[in-house]
Amino acid sequence: MDELISHFVEVRAEFLDVLGRFPARRRGDVLFGKWNLKDLVAHLTGWDQYFVELLVSLQAGEEPPYWGNMTKFNEASVQKRRESPWEVVYDEFVAAGDEFIRCCTQLPAELRNVRFWKGRSYTPARILEINIHHYAVSHLKQVKRKLASLETEETA
Repeated sequence: MDELISHFVEVRAEFLDVLGRFPARRRGDVLFGKWNLKDLVAHLTGWDQYFVELLVSLQAGEEPPYWGNMTKFNEASVQKRRESPWEVVYDEFVAAGDEFIRCCTQLPAELRNVRFWKGRSYTPARILEINIHHYAVSHLKQVKRKLASLETEETA
């Protein structure tokens, strides 16, 4: 799991770097289906916070609530932050990711492959793999493509 944590830290650092290069005036544009950049960051924040809740529950010997309908979960994460300014959403995103990394790092080795729920295959290691994919494949590539197209627009 240590390798997974390191990989997540690298992917997240790259994601933060790309966010830092995204033009501030374009953050409110609908760029990703129905979401703008702030919505996308709010969505990731919701998942990082939820994954922290899972890890904390596991350490406490409690079964955490299952996320349920993913579309509803995503929409609730975005809606919760919709009225907040970029700076607040961004700071919450950074804090949530930092806390996720801290919880993963401090998780006792004997809990790293324990299932959160009976009948489901999700473990801390699997959640970390999912989050790496979520950042790197689902959204980092998407934001990088959009940033490249915006930079092309700027130079045209």
